[in-house]
Amino acid sequence: MSLRLPFLSLVCLCTSLLAQTSQPPAPSTISAEEMRAQFTLTRAIVTGTVEGITEYIPVSSTGHMIISDEIMGVKKDKNVIISGVADRKNRPINQEKAVDDYIVIIQLGAILAVIAAFFTRLKNLVLGIIRLEKPSLCLATCVMIAFVPAGIIGLLVKDIIAFDIKIVASALILGGLVIFWAEKKLPNHPSNSDEVQQMNFKQALQVGLCQCVALIPGTSRSLATILGGRWAGLSNGAATEFSFLVGLVTLTAASLYKMVSLGPALTQIYPIHYASLGLIIATITAFISVKWMIGFITRRGLGPFAWYRIILGTGILIFELSK
Repeated sequence: MSLRLPFLSLVCLCTSLLAQTSQPPAPSTISAEEMRAQFTLTRAIVTGTVEGITEYIPVSSTGHMIISDEIMGVKKDKNVIISGVADRKNRPINQEKAVDDYIVIIQLGAILAVIAAFFTRLKNLVLGIIRLEKPSLCLATCVMIAFVPAGIIGLLVKDIIAFDIKIVASALILGGLVIFWAEKKLPNHPSNSDEVQQMNFKQALQVGLCQCVALIPGTSRSLATILGGRWAGLSNGAATEFSFLVGLVTLTAASLYKMVSLGPALTQIYPIHYASLGLIIATITAFISVKWMIGFITRRGLGPFAWYRIILGTGILIFELSK
């Protein structure tokens, strides 16, 4: 059963909110020291905790980061340029980009968590690749096939994605409705330990195409890839495990890209001690989340997350529209 219509609806609804009709104000500037002062101890703790808990559960870590930034009153204006700071290509860096890139750097903690949680499987996978064992080569190829579509499209649209809280709320609600649809329409079956190893390239591509939808803030990369796995015929447990493996590659690529593109600006903008603390907290909380997640989804499915998404998204929309 195809997920084409629900996912297409999600794309259409959320992208319709991206249009900017008002004329942007003239740019202003902020010093690097003022920007660094915004990355406080409290913010490092909150960012690391929220990232770690939400990265691998289907509720959108990016969406929760945007919400937590709103609650903490984080200033992120794309028309405020950080003076004296440029990326590796000598392009100016604005306040919004600095805040969003900070989140991507903290995601390194989520990467370390998956490596720790799946250390034995990853070690065997790497050794299998070195020995040219067919199952390991096939699984590694499947992971890369699932990564490539979102990787390419992400590079093409990275500068036009709007990180707006109303978009996040809309995506949370519609994502919850898609979960209810998928739980009724997509068959589930008991997991077996070899299911991920037996995936084929078509199944991997289906997961990869679904991951592209997660470029819309509030959608959730893990939700898109888990439902993509279900669409491809995987069980809840296998789809979740493959989602973690794809996430490892996707998050690593995104974090490295951001760090390399920022270049020397990385240390000019971010207090390294606070960023490191946030990363450590994200590692610990993400490890706990990963260990819990597979068992929970295998037993309970995705339904509880649907209710959470719809309630949270509706609450945010009501609050924003009542301002």
